[in-house]
Amino acid sequence: MKIIRLLSAGALLAISLFAADLSGTWTGEVKLPTGQGLPFVAHIKQDGNKVTGKLDGINGAPDVEILNGKIEGDTITFQGVRKINNADVKFNYTAKPVGDTLEFKILREDGQGAPLGSVTRRTGN
Repeated sequence: MKIIRLLSAGALLAISLFAADLSGTWTGEVKLPTGQGLPFVAHIKQDGNKVTGKLDGINGAPDVEILNGKIEGDTITFQGVRKINNADVKFNYTAKPVGDTLEFKILREDGQGAPLGSVTRRTGN
């Protein structure tokens, strides 16, 4: 019985995070396969189940607009296009809440490169 109550409390905590507005600045780091860390900053604006905003550019690159952003259940998904070697490369971003963080998985849409991730914390409104 205690296990059921504990599981129910955990589910309610996850639901309550998404019931709250996720708008704000979420900051973390992406570790590349080489071991190099790059800053990952997402400026998220939530309107119901729709997500818009931008990702900070890396190393002087332009900011990236959040495209097709949505929340379904406990998952945020969106896309963004970054310039890499003068080519537009589309990335798919998926995030789930874990405690007071959003854990991102980042995949190139063309399947090249290793999957990346970032654990972010809200650092601003």
